[in-house]
Amino acid sequence: MRKRPETFSDILTMPFMWPEKGDRLLRSSDDWNTAATFSEHRLSRDVYIWDGYMTAGAALVDEAEREPADRDVLVYPILFNYRHGLEMAMKWTIEQYGAYFGLYLDEKNHDLLALWRLCKQILIEASPHEKHDDLEVVEGIVKELHDWDKYATAFRYSTDKNGVMIPLPDHPIDLANVQRIMEKIDNFFTGADGMLDHHCSSNPC
Repeated sequence: MRKRPETFSDILTMPFMWPEKGDRLLRSSDDWNTAATFSEHRLSRDVYIWDGYMTAGAALVDEAEREPADRDVLVYPILFNYRHGLEMAMKWTIEQYGAYFGLYLDEKNHDLLALWRLCKQILIEASPHEKHDDLEVVEGIVKELHDWDKYATAFRYSTDKNGVMIPLPDHPIDLANVQRIMEKIDNFFTGADGMLDHHCSSNPC
């Protein structure tokens, strides 16, 4: 994470980084202990993006616990990461398994409720004789995020396209609870992926 001065003397002695000639952002590296690579395959990249945003949200909550003064700064990327991770999980479910049930993404947008309706239909049709109490719980979480951030902008910008302040909750947020709930949601979609993969492999369209 970013290094911040803890004492007055730190302000005077900490190195102050500044752009230099020759700097490149995505510089190549041969150090496999520190380098990261991008997947060349669409499916694995989709999974990495889903997992990456969920992991980033959890890591930022951990950082907010380590540095409590940063909570009010980190709450925005925490919620954006989790929101996008959820969006990617639902799009993965629809794109991978929707065709087995005649369901497809009509358009590429960020509407969480529209994505959830398709996911819910897929899951119900894949296991019509099962109880679906967990679907109601997941739907409640999806709706909560959707209601606060319909267009995937509320945690990225302070105002909408018309310059109007975007409303957000007016009460303190329990970040540890956010982390716990989103871990459950991530586990739900990971489990759904396994169930649907087994179902669709056994019942090819």
